[in-house]
Amino acid sequence: MNDDMQYKKLLTTILAGAAVFWNGMAGAAQPIAVENLVQIISKDSATSRTVSWQDTARRSDYMVEYRRQGTGEIREAYMTGLKAPPVYDADWQAPNTYGAYMQQLTPETTYEYRIRNSDGTSGWMPFTTTPADLDKYKVLVFGDSQSTDYSVWGKTARTAWENNTDAAFFINMGDLTDNGQSYYQWKYWYENADVLTSHIPIAPVLGNHEAYSLSWTYAEPYTYKAFFPVPYGSPRNQSRLAYSFDYGNVHYVSLNTDYEELHTAYPTMMADEAVWLDRDLSAAQKAGKRLVILMHRPPWNSPYDGDLDMNGRYFLPLFDRYQVPLVFTGHEHCYARTVPVRDSKPDSHGTVYITTGRSGTEAWDGSVRRPFDSVYYNPMDMPMYIVLQVEPDDFRVTAYKNDGTIIDAVTVPAKSPQPAARKSKK
Repeated sequence: MNDDMQYKKLLTTILAGAAVFWNGMAGAAQPIAVENLVQIISKDSATSRTVSWQDTARRSDYMVEYRRQGTGEIREAYMTGLKAPPVYDADWQAPNTYGAYMQQLTPETTYEYRIRNSDGTSGWMPFTTTPADLDKYKVLVFGDSQSTDYSVWGKTARTAWENNTDAAFFINMGDLTDNGQSYYQWKYWYENADVLTSHIPIAPVLGNHEAYSLSWTYAEPYTYKAFFPVPYGSPRNQSRLAYSFDYGNVHYVSLNTDYEELHTAYPTMMADEAVWLDRDLSAAQKAGKRLVILMHRPPWNSPYDGDLDMNGRYFLPLFDRYQVPLVFTGHEHCYARTVPVRDSKPDSHGTVYITTGRSGTEAWDGSVRRPFDSVYYNPMDMPMYIVLQVEPDDFRVTAYKNDGTIIDAVTVPAKSPQPAARKSKK
């Protein structure tokens, strides 16, 4: 195990020891435990950290305190406030979710935090910020985890973790559950994701199934938005639906591709998101960051017929303009890797698009191999996962079946952009 907030395991140990001390003090506050304590990817892993947890009571007195490990200078984290989605099913009511942002941290420094309410506090839990220029680490990437039996998703998560305990964080590429308003599905998703969330942060991507109602009509993804306090700085009117973050010298963008489900409520969503994406990629490139895009739907119609879908028409020109080296997609439940593509045609200077398969029970035999796919595999037999190894000059992607079989392995060149040369003054 790494020392990066070993949540539930560490919390249990700390609370057990703290209880011996506190119970011996007359009138002292009792230690508290919290449910579904999860790290959410933060805006910048070198200078910030985000945690989230849940509670069935509607408490309004939670706070998070943090400090450099072992020092007495305690600061209070910024709290998002109580988030609770509407009650869609009286028998399965979602708990309240709390989020805390710890900011203005120092790179390569060990901190500790604790959660407090009027009943007491948790124990101190440590975490370490990354170097600002970190250029070598590992990420786990999971395609759609939606399931009829979430123990299958749990097996995929456990297999990936046991083989990659050095992973820095994990990405879920959307359709985390089959129905966004069904809390019993979210409950089982959390229970089976625990092997990952007990150790590393999650970077979630909004999928179309997060925007379905219990009656399978389009609906605002309130439950998804409540559960995941992702970084601020989204496109207009799309808070928590799209966001970006830095991990070391790589800049990741998680896009909202739910035009079909949400455009009635947000008529200008695509134009707003494209303006935001243009600015976001430009700023990241100027800062010398390498780029990775995360989007649930691919930029082409699905099943593939040669045409760009709405997301492709707005986003693909920006991927081309900023020479994005790598885009991960979900939705189609197959694994596919394109040759480098620019303007939907093979181009050695283009973008590699990787469709990430499925990590849950739901296979789909309707996907189509595209003419520019270098590798295509439909995991009808078992789920799969992907390991992204970030290296100083490239991204190394390996796709595995749950039984350890390698589906594909590829190296995508990805050097940091060079600052523009200054013009000499005459």
